[in-house]
Amino acid sequence: MTTAELAVRFLKALETRDVDQVMPLWNENGTMEFPYVPEGSPSRFEGADAIRATLASAFIQRTRVSFFEVAAYQAENSNLAFIEFKGDMRLQSGAHYNNTYIAKAEARGGKLFHFKEFFNPLVDLAAGNPRAAENE
Repeated sequence: MTTAELAVRFLKALETRDVDQVMPLWNENGTMEFPYVPEGSPSRFEGADAIRATLASAFIQRTRVSFFEVAAYQAENSNLAFIEFKGDMRLQSGAHYNNTYIAKAEARGGKLFHFKEFFNPLVDLAAGNPRAAENE
């Protein structure tokens, strides 16, 4: 499986909101990073335990997760891919959360090692900053 295919599989696993389906795709020493999170929210999660914890919390805050218009681009370096996608989510509060994303995915040994996701932080703030609630 290419890194681009692995990144798409990761998004599909996120849609299940089941951390046990997501974590087998991750390297134990992986890092998930969100450089544009609003102030007060953590932006970097290092290691499988930290990734598992933040995803489990995110799945509580989001009662529905759906990604669409997914386009994945495999780089010449087989361990690197870029992915564009849109998300449509329902928050625990009942509010809708829709954003547009670009991510850089890196793999090692056929598993995600680094996933750096860029999104519009103003959408987070307009939705009541759900990422802050994930880390309370």
